[in-house]
Amino acid sequence: GGVSRYLFKHTQEFFPNDLSDLEKKLRRNRLRGGTAAVFIEPVGPESGTRPLDKDFNRGVEELCRKYGALLVFDEVVTAFRIGMSGAQGYFGVSPDLTIFGKVIAGGYPGAGGVGGKDEYMKYLGAGIAGGEKIKKAMVGGTMAANPLSCVAGYYTLCEIERTNAVQKAGQFADKLIAGLQDIIKKYDLPFVAFNQGSICHLETVGTMHFSINWTKPWQIPRVLSETSKRKSEMEHMGAAYMAEGVVTLAGSRLYTSAAYTDDMLPDILDRFDRIFKNVDRIE
Repeated sequence: GGVSRYLFKHTQEFFPNDLSDLEKKLRRNRLRGGTAAVFIEPVGPESGTRPLDKDFNRGVEELCRKYGALLVFDEVVTAFRIGMSGAQGYFGVSPDLTIFGKVIAGGYPGAGGVGGKDEYMKYLGAGIAGGEKIKKAMVGGTMAANPLSCVAGYYTLCEIERTNAVQKAGQFADKLIAGLQDIIKKYDLPFVAFNQGSICHLETVGTMHFSINWTKPWQIPRVLSETSKRKSEMEHMGAAYMAEGVVTLAGSRLYTSAAYTDDMLPDILDRFDRIFKNVDRIE
Protein backbone atom coordinates (compact mmCIF):
# COMPACT_ATOMS: atom_id res chain seq x y z
CA GLY A 1 0.00 0.00 0.00
CA GLY A 2 0.96 3.64 -0.44
CA VAL A 3 2.43 3.31 -3.94
CA SER A 4 0.13 4.41 -6.75
CA ARG A 5 -0.25 2.33 -9.89
CA TYR A 6 0.87 5.34 -11.89
CA LEU A 7 4.38 5.00 -10.46
CA PHE A 8 4.68 1.37 -11.53
CA LYS A 9 4.21 2.52 -15.11
CA HIS A 10 7.43 4.51 -14.79
CA THR A 11 9.47 1.92 -12.90
CA GLN A 12 11.62 -0.73 -14.57
CA GLU A 13 13.96 -3.44 -13.35
CA PHE A 14 17.14 -4.89 -14.78
CA PHE A 15 18.96 -8.13 -14.12
CA PRO A 16 21.75 -8.15 -11.50
CA ASN A 17 25.26 -8.27 -13.03
CA ASP A 18 23.87 -7.43 -16.47
CA LEU A 19 25.19 -4.01 -17.50
CA SER A 20 24.06 -4.52 -21.09
CA ASP A 21 20.46 -4.99 -19.90
CA LEU A 22 20.69 -1.76 -17.91
CA GLU A 23 22.19 0.18 -20.82
CA LYS A 24 19.50 -1.12 -23.16
CA LYS A 25 16.83 0.34 -20.87
CA LEU A 26 18.69 3.62 -20.35
CA ARG A 27 19.15 4.02 -24.11
CA ARG A 28 15.48 3.31 -24.81
CA ASN A 29 14.35 5.68 -22.05
CA ARG A 30 16.51 8.48 -23.45
CA LEU A 31 14.22 8.58 -26.48
CA ARG A 32 11.29 9.23 -24.12
CA GLY A 33 12.85 11.88 -21.89
CA GLY A 34 15.46 9.92 -19.96
CA THR A 35 15.81 8.01 -16.70
CA ALA A 36 15.44 9.88 -13.41
CA ALA A 37 17.47 7.52 -11.23
CA VAL A 38 18.88 4.03 -10.87
CA PHE A 39 18.42 2.40 -7.44
CA ILE A 40 20.58 -0.56 -6.42
CA GLU A 41 21.58 -2.55 -3.38
CA PRO A 42 25.37 -2.47 -3.81
CA VAL A 43 25.97 -6.08 -2.70
CA GLY A 44 22.98 -7.41 -4.65
CA PRO A 45 19.21 -7.81 -4.21
CA GLU A 46 17.87 -8.91 -0.81
CA SER A 47 21.04 -8.00 1.10
CA GLY A 48 23.24 -9.76 -1.45
CA THR A 49 21.24 -12.97 -1.83
CA ARG A 50 22.13 -12.69 -5.51
CA PRO A 51 25.70 -11.37 -5.19
CA LEU A 52 27.07 -8.79 -7.58
CA ASP A 53 30.40 -8.81 -9.35
CA LYS A 54 32.88 -6.51 -7.61
CA ASP A 55 33.13 -4.18 -10.63
CA PHE A 56 29.39 -4.08 -11.30
CA ASN A 57 28.67 -0.98 -9.20
CA ARG A 58 31.38 0.98 -10.97
CA GLY A 59 29.86 -0.04 -14.29
CA VAL A 60 26.42 1.17 -13.14
CA GLU A 61 27.95 4.47 -12.05
CA GLU A 62 29.55 4.99 -15.46
CA LEU A 63 26.24 4.29 -17.23
CA CYS A 64 24.39 6.71 -14.95
CA ARG A 65 26.90 9.44 -15.81
CA LYS A 66 26.65 8.60 -19.51
CA TYR A 67 22.83 8.78 -19.61
CA GLY A 68 22.28 11.54 -17.04
CA ALA A 69 20.55 9.43 -14.39
CA LEU A 70 21.06 9.82 -10.65
CA LEU A 71 22.71 6.85 -8.94
CA VAL A 72 21.02 5.97 -5.64
CA PHE A 73 22.51 3.39 -3.27
CA ASP A 74 20.21 1.51 -0.90
CA GLU A 75 22.57 1.09 2.07
CA VAL A 76 19.91 0.23 4.62
CA VAL A 77 21.78 -3.03 5.31
CA THR A 78 25.30 -2.38 4.02
CA ALA A 79 26.01 0.96 5.70
CA PHE A 80 28.30 0.27 8.67
CA ARG A 81 28.28 -3.48 8.03
CA ILE A 82 30.56 -3.51 4.99
CA GLY A 83 32.61 -0.66 6.45
CA MET A 84 32.37 2.77 8.06
CA SER A 85 32.13 4.27 4.58
CA GLY A 86 29.51 1.71 3.58
CA ALA A 87 29.51 -0.33 0.40
CA GLN A 88 30.27 2.80 -1.63
CA GLY A 89 33.59 3.15 0.16
CA TYR A 90 34.37 -0.54 -0.27
CA PHE A 91 33.57 -0.54 -3.99
CA GLY A 92 35.01 2.92 -4.67
CA VAL A 93 31.76 4.30 -6.09
CA SER A 94 30.25 7.74 -5.46
CA PRO A 95 26.43 7.59 -5.58
CA ASP A 96 24.46 10.82 -5.85
CA LEU A 97 22.11 9.85 -3.02
CA THR A 98 22.27 7.20 -0.30
CA ILE A 99 19.43 5.67 1.70
CA PHE A 100 20.18 4.62 5.30
CA GLY A 101 18.28 2.44 7.75
CA LYS A 102 17.45 2.75 11.44
CA VAL A 103 21.10 2.50 12.50
CA ILE A 104 21.46 6.14 11.51
CA ALA A 105 19.52 7.05 14.70
CA GLY A 106 21.44 4.73 17.02
CA GLY A 107 18.36 2.95 18.32
CA TYR A 108 16.42 6.14 19.00
CA PRO A 109 13.16 6.99 17.15
CA GLY A 110 13.80 7.43 13.46
CA ALA A 111 12.97 5.31 10.43
CA GLY A 112 16.17 6.04 8.54
CA GLY A 113 17.87 8.77 6.59
CA VAL A 114 18.98 10.02 3.21
CA GLY A 115 22.25 11.72 2.35
CA GLY A 116 24.05 12.77 -0.78
CA LYS A 117 25.91 15.39 -2.73
CA ASP A 118 25.23 19.07 -2.05
CA GLU A 119 24.06 19.68 -5.59
CA TYR A 120 21.09 17.35 -4.98
CA MET A 121 20.52 17.61 -1.23
CA LYS A 122 19.91 21.35 -1.55
CA TYR A 123 16.59 20.56 -3.20
CA LEU A 124 15.24 18.78 -0.11
CA GLY A 125 13.08 21.07 1.98
CA ALA A 126 10.89 20.97 5.07
CA GLY A 127 8.55 23.47 6.66
CA ILE A 128 7.78 26.91 5.22
CA ALA A 129 10.76 28.49 3.50
CA GLY A 130 10.93 32.18 2.67
CA GLY A 131 13.20 34.11 0.36
CA GLU A 132 14.06 33.13 -3.17
CA LYS A 133 11.63 30.73 -4.77
CA ILE A 134 13.41 27.44 -5.43
CA LYS A 135 11.75 24.20 -6.46
CA LYS A 136 12.16 21.75 -3.62
CA ALA A 137 11.16 18.19 -2.84
CA MET A 138 9.11 18.12 0.33
CA VAL A 139 10.61 15.93 3.07
CA GLY A 140 8.67 15.45 6.28
CA GLY A 141 7.95 13.03 9.08
CA THR A 142 7.00 12.89 12.74
CA MET A 143 10.57 12.19 13.83
CA ALA A 144 12.35 13.93 10.94
CA ALA A 145 15.46 15.84 12.08
CA ASN A 146 14.80 14.95 15.73
CA PRO A 147 17.91 16.41 17.46
CA LEU A 148 18.02 13.64 20.09
CA SER A 149 18.04 10.93 17.42
CA CYS A 150 20.68 12.83 15.44
CA VAL A 151 22.99 13.02 18.47
CA ALA A 152 22.38 9.35 19.34
CA GLY A 153 23.17 8.32 15.78
CA TYR A 154 26.35 10.39 15.69
CA TYR A 155 27.76 8.89 18.89
CA THR A 156 26.69 5.39 17.87
CA LEU A 157 28.76 5.72 14.70
CA CYS A 158 31.68 7.09 16.73
CA GLU A 159 31.48 4.06 19.03
CA ILE A 160 31.24 1.61 16.11
CA GLU A 161 34.42 3.11 14.70
CA ARG A 162 36.25 3.27 18.05
CA THR A 163 35.58 -0.38 18.91
CA ASN A 164 36.26 -1.78 15.40
CA ALA A 165 32.77 -3.29 15.55
CA VAL A 166 32.56 -3.73 11.77
CA GLN A 167 35.74 -5.82 11.65
CA LYS A 168 34.79 -7.89 14.72
CA ALA A 169 31.34 -8.71 13.36
CA GLY A 170 32.79 -9.58 9.95
CA GLN A 171 35.49 -11.84 11.40
CA PHE A 172 32.93 -13.75 13.45
CA ALA A 173 30.77 -14.12 10.34
CA ASP A 174 33.74 -15.58 8.43
CA LYS A 175 34.17 -18.25 11.12
CA LEU A 176 30.43 -18.95 11.30
CA ILE A 177 30.19 -19.46 7.54
CA ALA A 178 33.29 -21.68 7.47
CA GLY A 179 31.69 -23.83 10.18
CA LEU A 180 28.38 -24.01 8.33
CA GLN A 181 30.16 -25.02 5.13
CA ASP A 182 31.88 -27.87 7.01
CA ILE A 183 28.54 -29.14 8.34
CA ILE A 184 26.94 -28.91 4.89
CA LYS A 185 29.82 -30.94 3.47
CA LYS A 186 29.63 -33.43 6.35
CA TYR A 187 26.01 -34.30 5.55
CA ASP A 188 26.41 -33.90 1.77
CA LEU A 189 23.59 -31.38 1.52
CA PRO A 190 22.82 -29.20 -1.54
CA PHE A 191 23.01 -26.03 0.56
CA VAL A 192 25.13 -22.91 0.10
CA ALA A 193 26.56 -20.68 2.84
CA PHE A 194 28.40 -17.42 2.15
CA ASN A 195 28.79 -13.95 3.58
CA GLN A 196 29.56 -10.34 2.72
CA GLY A 197 31.12 -9.09 5.93
CA SER A 198 28.60 -9.56 8.75
CA ILE A 199 25.76 -10.30 6.29
CA CYS A 200 25.46 -14.10 6.26
CA HIS A 201 23.45 -16.19 3.83
CA LEU A 202 22.36 -19.80 4.27
CA GLU A 203 20.59 -20.87 1.08
CA THR A 204 18.74 -24.16 1.41
CA VAL A 205 16.03 -23.82 -1.25
CA GLY A 206 17.18 -21.01 -3.60
CA THR A 207 13.94 -19.03 -3.33
CA MET A 208 15.46 -15.89 -4.82
CA HIS A 209 17.26 -17.62 -7.65
CA PHE A 210 14.59 -17.26 -10.31
CA SER A 211 14.27 -14.86 -13.19
CA ILE A 212 10.94 -14.05 -14.81
CA ASN A 213 11.10 -13.38 -18.53
CA TRP A 214 8.22 -10.98 -19.09
CA THR A 215 8.52 -11.44 -22.86
CA LYS A 216 7.44 -15.07 -22.35
CA PRO A 217 4.35 -14.70 -20.14
CA TRP A 218 3.36 -18.35 -20.56
CA GLN A 219 6.35 -19.30 -18.37
CA ILE A 220 5.31 -17.06 -15.46
CA PRO A 221 2.75 -19.43 -13.80
CA ARG A 222 5.35 -22.22 -13.62
CA VAL A 223 7.95 -19.90 -12.08
CA LEU A 224 5.47 -18.53 -9.54
CA SER A 225 4.37 -22.05 -8.61
CA GLU A 226 7.96 -23.18 -8.09
CA THR A 227 8.74 -20.06 -6.08
CA SER A 228 5.73 -20.70 -3.82
CA LYS A 229 6.92 -24.26 -3.11
CA ARG A 230 10.39 -23.05 -2.25
CA LYS A 231 9.08 -20.32 0.03
CA SER A 232 7.08 -22.94 1.89
CA GLU A 233 10.19 -25.08 2.35
CA MET A 234 12.14 -22.03 3.51
CA GLU A 235 9.52 -21.49 6.23
CA HIS A 236 9.99 -25.11 7.32
CA MET A 237 13.74 -24.56 7.62
CA GLY A 238 13.13 -21.34 9.55
CA ALA A 239 10.90 -23.25 11.99
CA ALA A 240 13.61 -25.91 12.43
CA TYR A 241 16.16 -23.21 13.23
CA MET A 242 13.76 -21.60 15.70
CA ALA A 243 13.21 -24.95 17.44
CA GLU A 244 16.94 -24.98 18.17
CA GLY A 245 16.91 -21.39 19.37
CA VAL A 246 18.43 -19.94 16.19
CA VAL A 247 16.60 -16.85 14.92
CA THR A 248 17.05 -16.11 11.21
CA LEU A 249 15.55 -13.65 8.77
CA ALA A 250 13.14 -15.52 6.49
CA GLY A 251 14.97 -18.78 7.18
CA SER A 252 17.92 -17.81 5.00
CA ARG A 253 19.79 -14.84 6.46
CA LEU A 254 21.78 -14.23 9.62
CA TYR A 255 23.44 -11.02 10.74
CA THR A 256 26.36 -10.98 13.16
CA SER A 257 27.44 -8.15 15.45
CA ALA A 258 30.40 -7.21 17.63
CA ALA A 259 28.53 -8.72 20.60
CA TYR A 260 29.33 -12.24 19.35
CA THR A 261 32.51 -13.83 20.70
CA ASP A 262 34.44 -16.90 19.56
CA ASP A 263 33.44 -18.92 22.63
CA MET A 264 29.82 -18.81 21.38
CA LEU A 265 30.65 -20.44 18.05
CA PRO A 266 30.76 -24.14 19.08
CA ASP A 267 27.26 -23.94 20.60
CA ILE A 268 25.85 -22.19 17.52
CA LEU A 269 27.37 -24.75 15.15
CA ASP A 270 26.16 -27.65 17.33
CA ARG A 271 22.61 -26.35 16.92
CA PHE A 272 22.96 -26.23 13.13
CA ASP A 273 24.51 -29.70 13.17
CA ARG A 274 21.47 -31.13 14.95
CA ILE A 275 19.19 -29.51 12.37
CA PHE A 276 21.12 -30.59 9.29
CA LYS A 277 21.55 -34.21 10.36
CA ASN A 278 17.75 -34.53 10.33
CA VAL A 279 17.38 -33.30 6.75
CA ASP A 280 16.31 -36.16 4.47
CA ARG A 281 17.55 -36.37 0.92
CA ILE A 282 14.84 -37.12 -1.64
CA GLU A 283 16.28 -38.28 -4.95
